Amino acid sequence: MTPITCPHCGGLSAYRIRPDGLFGCPECGNLLDRRDIDLDGFEVWVVDETGTLGKVQDPTEARERLHEYLDDYLDEPLDSYFEASILNAFEWAVADVLDAMTAGLRIPEMESTK
Repeated sequence: MTPITCPHCGGLSAYRIRPDGLFGCPECGNLLDRRDIDLDGFEVWVVDETGTLGKVQDPTEARERLHEYLDDYLDEPLDSYFEASILNAFEWAVADVLDAMTAGLRIPEMESTK
């Protein structure tokens, strides 16, 4: 999980959940509503066990990448450069899935293609 930090105090402190449901910066007191969280691409926001606001890769997208990379890997000749690069990408996708699971997100089931 990558913490979402407060831009008002130089990004030194991560937002934390408050009892009123808003996220607050412990340094400067700046408040952030969950509706104002704007992430790029395939990221989702999470709150860890300490109440810190963060972001991780969307586990659905990461799982789809795992399957895509596995299909590509199985189609490549052994010991090719492309095979090695696919394994590297696969490793990053696994790390994204594990990061999302550690943050408490459930990994959606794969849809059946039958």
